[in-house]
Amino acid sequence: MDRPMNICVYCGSAMGNGGTYASAARETGRMIARMGLALVYGGACCGTMGQVADAVMEHGGKVHGIIPDFFENHEFEVIHPGLTKLTRVRTMAERKEMLIAEADLFLTLPGSYGTMDELFETLVLVQLKRIEKPVFLLNLDGFYDAMLLQLDKMQEAGFLNAENRRLLHVADTTEELEKELRRLIRITDLKKQEK
Repeated sequence: MDRPMNICVYCGSAMGNGGTYASAARETGRMIARMGLALVYGGACCGTMGQVADAVMEHGGKVHGIIPDFFENHEFEVIHPGLTKLTRVRTMAERKEMLIAEADLFLTLPGSYGTMDELFETLVLVQLKRIEKPVFLLNLDGFYDAMLLQLDKMQEAGFLNAENRRLLHVADTTEELEKELRRLIRITDLKKQEK
């Protein structure tokens, strides 16, 4: 792969309360740039989405935003004006499809309905072996504890097998996340060398 690895980040169009989520989003952006990864994301300037993108670019990284055209007519400015690359699509479904196609790996930060939709569609595609790309979750301050307990309940009840339960790699801090991402990239590089 001649280009940098693309990391797709799913996160919120809101900042969340208390400043913790925005800070973590900015630290995630700095980490992405520091690791030499390129960001692919939903193309917005608002919320933690905008924070990740801004931090990547401020630290010399590349950012590709993918956003539906209808956000042009939104009541407030949503489309990020300063990205390395911006692709406009017609629908949310097209955006998801393109994000998934462009990414080499995925990271989910705290968010809401759209974030959950993106995370679970990606996990379903990995489970069905339509794509073979790692999926990470930042469980900042226990934000996803209840969701992770629900996944455990699905496994316990026989709806989710152990192999598929392990498809979601969870980190509790940005430091732990960076360590896991670096380990994954080393493994990927070794596999490429063996070919």
